[in-house]
Amino acid sequence: NMGELKEQVDNIMLRRRKEDVLDLPEKIYIDEYVDMTGKQEQVYKEVTSEIRANIDKIAQASNPLAELIRMRQATGYTGILSSNILESAKIDRLEELVEESVANDRKVVIFSNWTQMVHPVYNRLSKNYKGVVITGETDDVTRQVNVNHFQNNPECKFILGTTGAMGTGITLTAGTVVVFLDEPWTMADKQQAIDRCHRIGTTQNITIYTIM
Repeated sequence: NMGELKEQVDNIMLRRRKEDVLDLPEKIYIDEYVDMTGKQEQVYKEVTSEIRANIDKIAQASNPLAELIRMRQATGYTGILSSNILESAKIDRLEELVEESVANDRKVVIFSNWTQMVHPVYNRLSKNYKGVVITGETDDVTRQVNVNHFQNNPECKFILGTTGAMGTGITLTAGTVVVFLDEPWTMADKQQAIDRCHRIGTTQNITIYTIM
């Protein structure tokens, strides 16, 4: 009577939390606070002043958040907003974290909300380390090739991408250090991204840095 049995249990679901069924290593969270550079702070203040001057117009816009995002972008990398000032205290600190991690034989997984942040980070890090990138611009074939390269090639020290493109659907258990250059939009997005590394196959503690 499989049909009858299926009908009876069809609306029943057993849900278990990952920590209840898997014996995984610990997750260690570290918030890193950095001060903006002088020129970076200048860009931030200019953006803030412009928003304040146009606050009534922005409030009536269909998506006022789009304007406010510019303030977050200024704290990340000024090159997103300026063609003349190209500075980022966050990228400076990231470079130090990657150096420390590689020295300790650990691979690094790096997330940002913005593709415009990903490219300058890759240009900076690739001067000293081999790494790969995954963004919304990456096709499915290249995406899997890059994941395999990070997972299996000891020479590949970092994988870098946007939270939207790299935060779900892939396994990055070779990475034991996770760095967020900016906070994802929701905690669920952040946990999903972290769990690319913290899943079956993980053998070491995962250290998660959020640079603020």
